[in-house]
Amino acid sequence: MTNKKQIQTKKISFILALSVIIYAAIDTYLFLCHDINIMRITTPVILELVIAIILCGLLHKFFYKWLTKNPINFSFGEPSTPIVKSENAIESMDATETLSIEQSMGLAEQECPPSQQSNQNTVNSDCPQDSHLNKYDSILVELKKKEIERQAEIMDAIREYVTVKTAPYLSKEDIATLISNIEHMAYGQPESYKPIRSNIDNPLRSPGLRHLAWNVGERLGVPLAKRAVFIKKSFPYELVNATLEYLKLNLRDNVSSQIPIDVPDKGDYRFHLDVDNDDSQ
Repeated sequence: MTNKKQIQTKKISFILALSVIIYAAIDTYLFLCHDINIMRITTPVILELVIAIILCGLLHKFFYKWLTKNPINFSFGEPSTPIVKSENAIESMDATETLSIEQSMGLAEQECPPSQQSNQNTVNSDCPQDSHLNKYDSILVELKKKEIERQAEIMDAIREYVTVKTAPYLSKEDIATLISNIEHMAYGQPESYKPIRSNIDNPLRSPGLRHLAWNVGERLGVPLAKRAVFIKKSFPYELVNATLEYLKLNLRDNVSSQIPIDVPDKGDYRFHLDVDNDDSQ
């Protein structure tokens, strides 16, 4: 504060000194060049300004001391009770906060109604039943994802099984067509089946084809009637004398065949390729 006052004092002193010099220079110039004496005009004005400034400073100092000792309330008759108002404001704020807390607790109790179980000591503050319901959509998505993954695994196992079991009797292209027909059976598209014919010198016979249809359809969960249509349309030459009703009733029998019955283990879809079950005759 002291340094600031000193700087202001220096500025004022510099301005006053500069004003005096300018005034003296103007007065000298006018007197010497134009014979004009401005002292007669400016002297009374300067004296009046000086007297006014001094009088204003004295009055300011007087009124400041008097008002400090005798404070005046300029609120035009309104009572000045700042402390009481602040206390009342604090009390009203506390009451408002208390009311809002009670209301929020009441809403929470409405959203989370008490359980109707016999054990009243169990407190369920987070409403877990609501949180589980909120996860309903995500649970469905997860179940759908797992089902798709399982179907993909089943189809991979079927492709491997069909390739291994039919390789001695079908060409590579025919195996690809057979796998495509199986996919159409899985998606319920019998109109997309394409006919296949096994090797002439080593053909597939009816028992093996019936067992193949049963083994594959069992992994896919396809009804027997649809399995019969699948195998009939896939191998029309080999099954020319077999009716759909006959195939439906004899997909799983105990006849020795090139492709035996492969019953899946409970809860599993995998084939038993590690067992030598070729009963071809």
